Amino acid sequence: MNHDLSRPTSPNAAGLPSLGRRQLFRLGGLSVATAAVVAACGGTESPGIARIGLAPTTTDLPPANISDSVLLRTAASIERSAIGVYTTALDAGLLPSAAIAAAERFRDDHVAHAEAVDALTTEVGGEPFTCGNPRLEEITIPAILAAVLGDEAAGIPASDNPQRDVMNIAFALESYAAETYQSFVPMLSLPSLRGEAIRIAGDEARHSSVLALAITGRPAGYVQREVPASPPQIPVAYALPSRFGTLGGVPLVIGAADEVGQRRAFSLDTPSLNTFVYDSTEGSC
Repeated sequence: MNHDLSRPTSPNAAGLPSLGRRQLFRLGGLSVATAAVVAACGGTESPGIARIGLAPTTTDLPPANISDSVLLRTAASIERSAIGVYTTALDAGLLPSAAIAAAERFRDDHVAHAEAVDALTTEVGGEPFTCGNPRLEEITIPAILAAVLGDEAAGIPASDNPQRDVMNIAFALESYAAETYQSFVPMLSLPSLRGEAIRIAGDEARHSSVLALAITGRPAGYVQREVPASPPQIPVAYALPSRFGTLGGVPLVIGAADEVGQRRAFSLDTPSLNTFVYDSTEGSC
């Protein structure tokens, strides 16, 4: 017996008639046709959402060549950042009284280094950079000072021992400066520039050694010490951290301990592409 599939079957459990197969086909065809009409009649304006194949116009950055001028400008900027940190610490009375004279001497040395590097920059045809390092000044140094002085808006408490932290900051900056000049030696093109870089690196290394002895103390002699089961939370400052100068970055742990006993940790790494002061970089000091 043939059944008429065009008619609805018996009502379902909800009391509503069911649709036959032909009716479903008709309904489906109507839906597709309706969607096609809507799409054909739609507006042509873009909603502004990026799609595959469409990208906003970009502005190319100026070419950034790592020249002698760029290296010297970067070195001078780091010297001036160190000058600023020493000045802040001295003006705020954050240094131990026994370290004030040394800090003033080191700051004067950084001034002399910056001026010497400025002269070399001019000799190689560059323009001296007379501000602190932009990346250090914008990101690193404000965060370091906030860990010592506190930042109420950011919820950062002041250090529980500012003098300890400022001494470790000075040690880290001097070590960082020494590593910077050492890393620049093979990158500079002229022997005279390499010689000046290693001379200044020696000055910075002596600064860091004096600070390490003031922080850690003078050992009784060259004796083997037992390695602690766990490393100290605040890294030990060594006058001679290794047989040769290292380029692996300088760890710095400062500030008040939080609820789980952790302090703020930083790493001062030798300059890279985002730390270099290019010839197109303008100072804002």
